[in-house]
Amino acid sequence: MRKPLFLAFLLISSVAVAQRFDPFKLNASVGYASPADRSGNKDGSKPGFVYSLEPQFGLTRHFDIGIRFEQAFIQRPEVLGNLIYFDSQAKSIMSGALTLNYVVGRSVAFRPYVGAGIGLYRAAGSEQQVMGAANTTLFYTLPVTNKMAGLFRVGIKFWQFNVEAAYNRIDDTTVTNEFTNAKLIGKNEYFSLKAGYTLGGKLH
Repeated sequence: MRKPLFLAFLLISSVAVAQRFDPFKLNASVGYASPADRSGNKDGSKPGFVYSLEPQFGLTRHFDIGIRFEQAFIQRPEVLGNLIYFDSQAKSIMSGALTLNYVVGRSVAFRPYVGAGIGLYRAAGSEQQVMGAANTTLFYTLPVTNKMAGLFRVGIKFWQFNVEAAYNRIDDTTVTNEFTNAKLIGKNEYFSLKAGYTLGGKLH
């Protein structure tokens, strides 16, 4: 008799907890993104708009795991031999990353958080050309970038709203001209500042 009562108690308790904490949520955010490496207004890089969608699952009240899909409409700096800067033909960087957040505190109104993630980042190819000796044209073709990379972020939740700053740590894309051995480097790292809203996952 005691065992069925105990099991019934566990079932009722789990249902009560589920009613207080919805683990499934979807965060949608928009904001501003900028290449991390900017050497002045003439380096060819441009900041721009960024948006992201991130389905999440609350493991506990403090830990959220998710998958962040993001596109940052920025132009990375592309530099040849640390001297010549070009306008990139790659107009955005897209990514899909597995994320983990740690949320501080239990308050519904105000909850700081920190997080990290790892995933695949993609940028289009880009080609630059330079006039060489004897009026020859040297071509530098940066291939399509598909790189595993990481992200780090900090933010604050206000009820269902949030504000977040993130750093996306992505390795450079590099090509070396076989005649001059000069390197053209596309610098892919970028920062973002976003505001968002979370559907679901309400604390009661």
